[in-house]
Amino acid sequence: MIESALIRTALPGDAPGIAQLMSGLGFDHSVEEIIRRWSLVSDQNVDPVLVATRGSLLIGVLALHISLLLFYPQPLARITTLAVSEDYRRQGIGRLLVEEAIRLAREARCDTIELTTGLHRKDAHAFYERLGFLHKAIKLERRLVDP
Repeated sequence: MIESALIRTALPGDAPGIAQLMSGLGFDHSVEEIIRRWSLVSDQNVDPVLVATRGSLLIGVLALHISLLLFYPQPLARITTLAVSEDYRRQGIGRLLVEEAIRLAREARCDTIELTTGLHRKDAHAFYERLGFLHKAIKLERRLVDP
């Protein structure tokens, strides 16, 4: 069931709500850290951040990155963050955010949208599969700094 929510571009004043949503994913980002990272984004068309609100409550966030890659014929869109407040999960908020991300990706002439999610996030895997995402690759990573 999709409940009503307003999806809009994030504003600097949304940083406290975004930090709180990120904590729901297990990240401990302060408001100051969210603002610092956001300031590094020079082009909101390449790295848009969307929020879902219901009234004055910020209940979801999605960050998208659009890039040109040597081996892709069109730009590629990547969902880099998606978080919905625990109280508003399973109400269609995540779906609304992803649908808006897809719209922005198409507007940017992307022919593919991708994402990564932790292996332990089985509910997230099922959610993305219901939205038409397919398992197409394995992501490998290597930390370059000591934790």
